[in-house]
Amino acid sequence: MRLKNFFIFLFSGLTVFQGCKSKSGDEATISGTFTNLPGTKLFVYQLLPSSKPLVDSIVTDAAGNFNISVPVKNEGYFIIQGNPGDEITLVTKPGENIIIHADAKALSKTYSVQGSKDSKLYAEYLKFTNTNLSRVDSLSQVFAEKSNNPGFSQLKQLLDSAYLEIYNHQKEQVISFVNTHLNSLASLLVISEDFGPNPLLSEKTQPDLFFRLDSALFHTYPENSFVNTFHLRMLTVKAEIEDTKAHEKILEPGMQAPEIVLPNAAGKEVKLSSMQGKLTLVYFWSSWNALCRQVNMNLTPIYSRFHDRGFEIYAVSIDSDADLWKKACLIDKAYWNQVIDTRGLKSEYCKIYVVRAIPKMMLIAKDGKIIARDPQFNELEDLIRKNM
Repeated sequence: MRLKNFFIFLFSGLTVFQGCKSKSGDEATISGTFTNLPGTKLFVYQLLPSSKPLVDSIVTDAAGNFNISVPVKNEGYFIIQGNPGDEITLVTKPGENIIIHADAKALSKTYSVQGSKDSKLYAEYLKFTNTNLSRVDSLSQVFAEKSNNPGFSQLKQLLDSAYLEIYNHQKEQVISFVNTHLNSLASLLVISEDFGPNPLLSEKTQPDLFFRLDSALFHTYPENSFVNTFHLRMLTVKAEIEDTKAHEKILEPGMQAPEIVLPNAAGKEVKLSSMQGKLTLVYFWSSWNALCRQVNMNLTPIYSRFHDRGFEIYAVSIDSDADLWKKACLIDKAYWNQVIDTRGLKSEYCKIYVVRAIPKMMLIAKDGKIIARDPQFNELEDLIRKNM
């Protein structure tokens, strides 16, 4: 299971409850058959927002059968693990009688579930996901086999296109699943998962979907610890979005550009307002970002053509290493006004200028008012000529 940042599971210092078989309170039973797993110990963990305690263990019989009861006072997640790294995640409610069948050689890829609606939903989603991951593995195999062949660049484009189709198919499935099952705790798992190493959704790319899920789950499971953790995260995201909107308003064309005061390579503070009287490009960048380095090289001839006519660049580096920043300026011949903010994207100026990614540019008029935000490179020269 691949969960995102708002659930960080700490596996160290766990409280272990070996052999706990208390019948007090509500419970669920989990039974079934794991073929190719006779006489083997299974471990049952409970998944919590900040830990994964061991609840119990059981040994399968000669046919791979097992049966166990676990305490379930509220809806939540349990994990059954055979071999390390191969596990089944159950979305469990009190009173459920869950039956599982799987091949022990690949539990997570072969299991089926009865007796638990949400667990079955999640199992079906994983089946869909595993099919797509297998398709990606096939593409990777072709890539490895053909990478040294003549004309591989054309084949690579086809492979990239095929991967993108699979990736988008997976993303569409996640969105459909969550929209269809807004009241299911299975959706909280699904919306948080990556596709291999690549993220599918985030609260910033799909805020409405995350907010709908939050609203539905918080109404249905107001006391669930996972739901509450998710709800608190969504409250933070909403506050961040409102804050961004407030900053967006002050960055509209015609508004006065917010002040920036940062040190240059000599340690002397340089104010953005000191550029008034010149047409100025405010440019957030970093030496470690390849695209920024390319932008530096593209800006050099533009700066040379228009600098004597009153064009200036005020470049804000978000490097944490000042030495690398200075070297990059020399290598790229970026001889315009350079300042640095070693706080990186956490800088107050990144917040004020809504810098979530770099490079980030804004063209400022001679009177300090904003002309254009994020101008495309092919339109930058025209904007400069029109506003000289």
